[in-house]
Amino acid sequence: MQRRGRLRRRVLLTDLLADLERGTHSVLEHGYLTRVVRPHRLPEPTSQQAPVVAADGRQYRDAEHADLDAVVELDSRLHDETEARDDDADRDLDDLARGRVAPRLRYRQVFSTPCRTALRMAAVFRDRGWEGTPVPCASPACEVRQWGDSS
Repeated sequence: MQRRGRLRRRVLLTDLLADLERGTHSVLEHGYLTRVVRPHRLPEPTSQQAPVVAADGRQYRDAEHADLDAVVELDSRLHDETEARDDDADRDLDDLARGRVAPRLRYRQVFSTPCRTALRMAAVFRDRGWEGTPVPCASPACEVRQWGDSS
């Protein structure tokens, strides 16, 4: 990319590669960062795809906010199967037993209602010790403008 003077969608490709390097492994995870977290200036995950040692072996989490004792799970259709949902429920119980919260987001929360999701995640992060303030994104209808009313 550096050798090419002109490259269509250079910024998008550069951002995608940077997120891949940080551990992003899906469109949904990238969307969480680019549609929910960054435009609303929520705290960036401290790590992505961080391994957690559990009773049944090593597990990988989607977006860990270790400083807030939170991990955001981003569930695609692969989590619709009964066994996958049961495994998710086990992980959620393990997180709660460790004092961590684990909100689960799906495509709708990330791609259809990212501003509402950002408003809710800001409240979750605030309850966990985040002292920042979310900001509205470029959308004129961004629900984060309600932050003072809902916090």
